[in-house]
Amino acid sequence: MFDTTSVIIVLLSFGAVAALVYVLGRSLATQIQIQRRLPVAVRAGDFRGGPQTSRLQAFVARHFDERRFGVDSTLRGKLRRDLVRAGFFRADALNYYIFARIALVIVLPFLTYAFTQAFLQDVPLLLRFVVLLIALVIAILGPDAYLSRRQRAMSERYRQVFPDFLDLLTVCVDAGLSLEAAMDRVTGHLSKQSREFGLNLMMVGAETRAGRTMVEALESMADRLGIDEAQSLVLVLRQSLELGSDVGEALHVFSDEMRAKRLLRAEELANKLPVKMTFPLGLFIFPVILLVVLLPVGIRLVSLIFR
Repeated sequence: MFDTTSVIIVLLSFGAVAALVYVLGRSLATQIQIQRRLPVAVRAGDFRGGPQTSRLQAFVARHFDERRFGVDSTLRGKLRRDLVRAGFFRADALNYYIFARIALVIVLPFLTYAFTQAFLQDVPLLLRFVVLLIALVIAILGPDAYLSRRQRAMSERYRQVFPDFLDLLTVCVDAGLSLEAAMDRVTGHLSKQSREFGLNLMMVGAETRAGRTMVEALESMADRLGIDEAQSLVLVLRQSLELGSDVGEALHVFSDEMRAKRLLRAEELANKLPVKMTFPLGLFIFPVILLVVLLPVGIRLVSLIFR
């Protein structure tokens, strides 16, 4: 039988977590509805740092500032770059990151301890301590693992959009636009296809208007995207501008290479498919086929034995 105190602790714990999830969910749903109603140009305020529009944002910005927790400029820059690579462009994304880490370190071990006290009382104390330690390790390493996974997902999404970006940029340059004007022209089209890639292009336009050269702005974008294709584009444009060659011709050659690389990547994924299908085929289909083949034989043998 369970102790009444343990059951009360578990109910209170799950009630507190449910209330927290409900509040965060309502705030997130409100923000999503607002973002959908705003045009893309207004949503660019995610990286410009617009006004706080909710109590949760004000609370996080006030109490979870990075300076309060001793985050120096070097670490702050690294975290901001990792968050932008993961697709979090908000000015207060670092505050939310600190809030999530602290909340996870507090909530997950507490829930694990309440669960072990309520349902694992007969388990040895050492094993319960190991479970609690595992929960603490997950709470500490979980946010960074989530960021790494999201960065890989964003890199794959950027690789899919990048050849279309090159094609549009090449068409605009061939039509007589300068590189800066062509970049502004394709930003609106690509923002409809990929919001994150469009925000990166908007940041390029903001940096060029602030006085940076186009090559320097593209270098910053390549660092945010984290893909080799963007780095190669920067090298091609730098060499073309420094040597005085035709930018349109260089973009033509480079876009053809990117299309060929995308085709090779698709063929590589198609060639990996038979290997990936081997395990599910052997686990789910082969036993069924074996059962269908051997079941009549087994039934016939059993009928002969017990006749």
